[in-house]
Amino acid sequence: MKDFCQNQYCGNPGARVVQVSVEGPGDQKRTLCTACEEAYTWGVQHGTIAAQARSALPHLHEFLKKDGFMISTRNDGDPSEHGPFEAWAYRGPLDLQVAAPVTFGVGASIQDALHALESQLKGQHDRPGSVGREGHGPSRRGF
Repeated sequence: MKDFCQNQYCGNPGARVVQVSVEGPGDQKRTLCTACEEAYTWGVQHGTIAAQARSALPHLHEFLKKDGFMISTRNDGDPSEHGPFEAWAYRGPLDLQVAAPVTFGVGASIQDALHALESQLKGQHDRPGSVGREGHGPSRRGF
């Protein structure tokens, strides 16, 4: 164990050696102070969740890397059996007056809505030329 915290922005005395992930899960060990260890623990949890979301939703991730954006919302006024959460995908600039709606997904939780959106984007990816047609909004039929 090193004498001082190995966080480059910290100079506190080292308290504990923890595994850190640089290239793979827990591939290195570093000495951290108590405060940095707590911050690291929270960061690992957040980073793990973010990594899982990206890998579990490849079509949404690819859509967002291009000229798309998405909005997620809770619609308590929706009496459908599918749930109150909605995830909408848009193509174009981040301006709802200009952007074209592409598709959406609904679910009982936000994660369900994101998976439904992923499924819709996958279906549109399988049909060439069907994503982002100007003037054609999504239809709620079938949900």
